[in-house]
Amino acid sequence: MSTEKTWQWHVSAGADGRVVVLSGEIDMSGADRLDDLLHEMIAQAGTVEVDLLGLTFIDSTVLSTLVGAYHHAADRGVDLTLVNAAGQVRRVLDMTGIMQMFGRVVDPPPAAI
Repeated sequence: MSTEKTWQWHVSAGADGRVVVLSGEIDMSGADRLDDLLHEMIAQAGTVEVDLLGLTFIDSTVLSTLVGAYHHAADRGVDLTLVNAAGQVRRVLDMTGIMQMFGRVVDPPPAAI
């Protein structure tokens, strides 16, 4: 696992895909590193899945980073998806239409009652 000041990531590699697991809080101070990370994964794989379950906060710079990565992946024929967005992160992604733009979305499991 790699660590920035307020967030962490871990990458799992498969035959033609990568899973990028994010956790913590990402704001403008981490957006450039996230952009670099996503571009690296897009260059290495035919599919990239970004798991957001452990992510608790994102700001508008991260939204811009995700949109840019989506277009970068699409231009290269790479399938980039977001999975397991929850809480504030899911609300922001839904309100801005970014979840819909990414298409296939996997929701987190329902909370225990």
